Amino acid sequence: MATSQTNFMHRPAVQITLVVLLFLSLTVLADRYLRAVKLDLTDEGLYTLSDGTQDVLKALDEPVALTFYFSRSLATPYPQLLSYGKRVEDMLRAFSAENPGKIHLSIIDPEPFSEAEDEAVAAGLKGLPLMDRSMLYLGLTASNALDGEGAIPYFSEEREKFLEYDLVKLITSLDTEPRPRLALLTRLPMQFGPGGPQAMMQGRSQPYVIYEQLEEFFTVEEVAPDFTELPLETEVLMLVHPPALNADQLFAIDQYVLRGGRALIFLDPHSEAMDPRATKPNASSLSPLLGAWGVYMPDGKVVGDAAQAQRVQMGGYGPDSVKDYIFWLSVGGDFLNQDDVVTGAIDNINVASAGVLERTEGATTTFTPLMTTSTVAMLYDASRAVGMPDPDALLRELEPSGQSYTLAARISGRASSAFPERVAAASAPNANPAVTEGDINVVVASDSDLFDDRFWVQLQELLGQRIVVPLAGNGSFVLNLADHIAGSEALLALRGRGISKRPFEVVDKLRREAEAKYLAEEQRLQDELTAMEDRLAQLEAPEGDGAQVLSNDTEAEKERFRAKLLETRKALREVNRSLRVDIERLGSWLAVINIMAVPFLLIVFALVRVYVRRRRTLNQ
Repeated sequence: MATSQTNFMHRPAVQITLVVLLFLSLTVLADRYLRAVKLDLTDEGLYTLSDGTQDVLKALDEPVALTFYFSRSLATPYPQLLSYGKRVEDMLRAFSAENPGKIHLSIIDPEPFSEAEDEAVAAGLKGLPLMDRSMLYLGLTASNALDGEGAIPYFSEEREKFLEYDLVKLITSLDTEPRPRLALLTRLPMQFGPGGPQAMMQGRSQPYVIYEQLEEFFTVEEVAPDFTELPLETEVLMLVHPPALNADQLFAIDQYVLRGGRALIFLDPHSEAMDPRATKPNASSLSPLLGAWGVYMPDGKVVGDAAQAQRVQMGGYGPDSVKDYIFWLSVGGDFLNQDDVVTGAIDNINVASAGVLERTEGATTTFTPLMTTSTVAMLYDASRAVGMPDPDALLRELEPSGQSYTLAARISGRASSAFPERVAAASAPNANPAVTEGDINVVVASDSDLFDDRFWVQLQELLGQRIVVPLAGNGSFVLNLADHIAGSEALLALRGRGISKRPFEVVDKLRREAEAKYLAEEQRLQDELTAMEDRLAQLEAPEGDGAQVLSNDTEAEKERFRAKLLETRKALREVNRSLRVDIERLGSWLAVINIMAVPFLLIVFALVRVYVRRRRTLNQ
């Protein structure tokens, strides 16, 4: 009897059936009891609560009630929506599990025309209309005991990578404690967006995303261009492409910084955000103060970097219309200071027509680079960045200096006033005497275009709300700097998570090398072509009274030049065609590997398993 049962259990069909039943049972149990437990195998742990999130959740003083409205029954026919809804639910359960005493989670499936749906609408949630005219809800409300309230009207799939940050931001926004005061002086239309106040009133524009984010975490106070003194109780002073300041205004900033005031300064040799149609550079400077702080920013110079150039569309739709524009940089990797608490958590920052910063000789301050170029870089006159420069011409002119230029830096340590004579004159007894020196803490950057939405975010509209999808970490960079310099670090690492851009570095390097070779060869052939055309024009030009009498030797030379001209043009076309040969070949290999690798590994695994089982059978 035992032998019969043993033989029955060894039948392949029985074993497969048992395995399927075991798998289904484990799936049901895991879905029911292990929703908050996950194994995160992503490179940056995008699905694991960060240390910053854990610290925020554990430090909650007041209980927080989270109500997740998810129309699970309506989402069943839509696998993608259902999967994302479960993803949000899993993250919320993980939040609740981190501090179950303070985070109370309720999950509601609002059926059509039910009281739950009425509650979702009353809470300001947005429903996604379906074909049968019912509304699918995927939103969250939050509240605490101190009457703090907030909501995420609809969880957009485009922001899945920022899910954890959005949830933590919602919870922290319930706090009624006064926010740090940030004084902002800028010429950029940050408060109104492109077009200024008029476009804003006409509904054709919106504030910069970074400006809106600053308002979420700071009390932002605009500083007028003609200010005579800085706002009282300013905790962070932010200058973004400031106007030309007079001596009194510069002295006010000088004294604020020397007295320990924190400052973030974003200058620019040419602001593309101010006026894209400008005919000359639109620059900003703070040179008297920078010199006193031990920093020098060359006037009228922008940096071009071939290694970090962004790919831009320069008219047309073919592959040849996408080019490396060396004035627009995507700075990432080792070119962001990995040891700094701010830049170490950011993947990349996009800048446009940036200048460079240098430490002055004999400076008493510490100069710590935060963002740098590669060594395949060179300084250009800022006028070259005006209008629509030819990317190929800029790349051909590039002669790498072998120097890595600084784009942003922390400046700290002992510094003296930029206006010692004014300090002496203001030394008469009064309530707030001027200071000659002090310990400073400022950050200086040589670009202000990084604030402009078009350089770092993709904006979408969904259910009446604006969905912001970051393409770079510009917002994280500015907010983290402001938070850190103001003394708050809770969300520093969290803001940098989520931008999981994974460029094909080998392909990108190969493309750049091919294009550099192509451009050099193209220029050589083009020069030969021009010289031959000029020579032909000379040979064919009439002499004397206009009669054109050519000798046999001249005719032969003309024929040789025409033949060589045709060969040169053919070679030019061949170079153009062969530009992407290596890249396409590598792409083909990658496709083969992606398609064949997994089946190949499965076959190898199966063969090894069969081999091992046969060896065991023979040994028995």
